[in-house]
Parts: sequence; structure tokens; C-alpha cells
Amino acid sequence: MQVVLPIVLGLVAVACGAGVVFLLMQVAPLRRQLKDANQHIEALRQAKNQLEQMRGQYAQLQQALDIARGEDRQKVDWLDAQQKEIDWYKSELESRPKITQKRYKILTLGIKWTGKTSLTLKWANPLVDLGTLQGTKIERYERTVSHVLTKEVLTEHVFEIGDWGGEHIVDAQQELIMEEIHGLLMVVDLAGKDGQKLEPSRIQEQLREFQPQSLQFFFSPKTLASCKAVVLFINKSDVLSGTPAEVEREARGYYKPLIDSLERYKNHIDIRVLVGSASYGHSTHHLFSHFVERILPKNAYDPQLLQRMKADIGPNPALSRTAQLPAPQMPQQVRPNVR
Repeated sequence: MQVVLPIVLGLVAVACGAGVVFLLMQVAPLRRQLKDANQHIEALRQAKNQLEQMRGQYAQLQQALDIARGEDRQKVDWLDAQQKEIDWYKSELESRPKITQKRYKILTLGIKWTGKTSLTLKWANPLVDLGTLQGTKIERYERTVSHVLTKEVLTEHVFEIGDWGGEHIVDAQQELIMEEIHGLLMVVDLAGKDGQKLEPSRIQEQLREFQPQSLQFFFSPKTLASCKAVVLFINKSDVLSGTPAEVEREARGYYKPLIDSLERYKNHIDIRVLVGSASYGHSTHHLFSHFVERILPKNAYDPQLLQRMKADIGPNPALSRTAQLPAPQMPQQVRPNVR
């Protein structure tokens, strides 16, 4: 027994030593495995964080996509509404008549400061501030006088008034020769620029400007063929005193030579002499109503124009007698020298 016990203890010691060696040999792999496990756990944690971030980004992208889809639906709906509106306008335009324009030209002549522009704008554009106008070679004004619907065509009838500057009468004569003119307005006056008193010398100047030798250039064959009305408007009649008939008779007397010269063309063209005042509006509406009546075809009248014509022409019986009044003898102080 004494011999066996040491042997057993030795074997036990050897076994323990072997066990310790074995355990020591297993520690290093276990450490590596633990380290690998920790790294794997960290990688999983990072992957989890990335996954959560990606889920958040995905949610944001999904929200942005939903918003974009909603905006696209709104745009599509808006485009559909716009297309429907365009289709409606197309159908309306197709159902409406075609618009055409017919123009009639009136030429205004006279020396400077006779009131041509004031007279023209009283009718063509009453809202223009006369104080802002600057003298130019020619001003052209337009006014639509009527709209007439025939079948599928709406015709706009427009009067175009060419207001030639007083120093450009020769240029106006060229337009008379070259263009088709439907009306001619000759403006003379009884007073100067200030319009305060009668000026016989100015009347003589205008009589010389429109002497018979000059008138023949205004009444060329082309003008006589196209022109429907010629009006001599004696402006600034407010410088004369007396009844309307007396004022008219006296004013016509001052311009008797010119009236007599115009009368030579009465068999070829309508000649009318009117007396009035552009500053006070005397006879201005009647003047252009006369042009409308003579130039515009009867089938070009609309109800509004008929109403205006009735209002303009009706209440002035003295004016209706203007063309029939004989031109009285001129006062001695302004009688021209005739040899």
C-alpha cells in the first residue's frame, strides 16, 4: 500500500499537469473566438444601426415620393382643366364670326393754328389732352364707327383721319394724288392762335392758300372718283356776335371766294360749308356725322351708330340749312384784289 500511494499520487499529479497544459492550450483559441464573437457582435450592432438609418431614409424617400405623386396628380388635374379650357375657347372661337376691318380715310387740311387737331380730336379721341400734343408733319387718328355682323363675318368700320400740319399742305396734296381718300376736311378760321378777335389779314392768307389754282391739285380725277364728301369748316365763329344765322352768314361772307371756288366741283362731289367753333364744340358732332352719312354705306350702320346720328343731327335745324344758304357778299375790308 505504501508503494501504491505514491504512484497514484504521481499519476494524479501527472494527470493534473496534463489537464493544466490542456486547459492552457485551449485558452488562446477561446480568446480568439471571444474576440471574433465580440467583433461579430459589433458588426451586427453597426449593421443594425445602418439598417435603422436606411429604414429612416426609406421612410423619408417614401414620404417624398408620396408628395411628388400628389403634386403630379395635381399637375395632371391642372393640365386637364387647362386643356378643357383651351378646348372651350377653341370651340367658342370657331363658333364666333371672323373679324374683318374696313377703313375710310378723311384728310384734314388747313394752315397752322386753324384748330384742325382740336376739331379732329373732338370726335376721334376726346380724351386726348390737347396741351400735350406737339406739332408734327402728320398725325393719324382712328375711330371705329360701327360693327356689322353678316353671316359669319363681323366687319369693323373704321374712320382714319389724317391731320396734316399747316406747313405740309404740299405733302397732303401728294397723299391726295397717291391714296384713296373718302373725305376731305378743309379748316379755315376767323381769328389767330389766341382766338380772341377777328383777323382779316389771316383770312386773306387762307384765301391765298386755297386759291383756285391750288384747289385743282386737291380735286384730281382720282380724288373726285373716291372722295364722297368735302367739308369747308369755318372755325372760331365765337369771335362773331349775333344770332346763329347772322354769325353763319357773316362767316360765310368772309370766305365767299373760296366757297365760290368749291362750288365749281359740286356736280362731281358733295360740297358742304359748316360754321362752328372747335373750342366750344359748336357743330363738331354734326361735322363728322355728315362725313359718316356721306361716306359710310347704309348697310354698315349698327343700332348704336343710328342712335348717335339721330342725337347729333336732329337738334340743330339751323345746321341743316347750312348748305342751302347763299354765300353773302364779302365785307369790303377783306375783299381780295381781283384783276
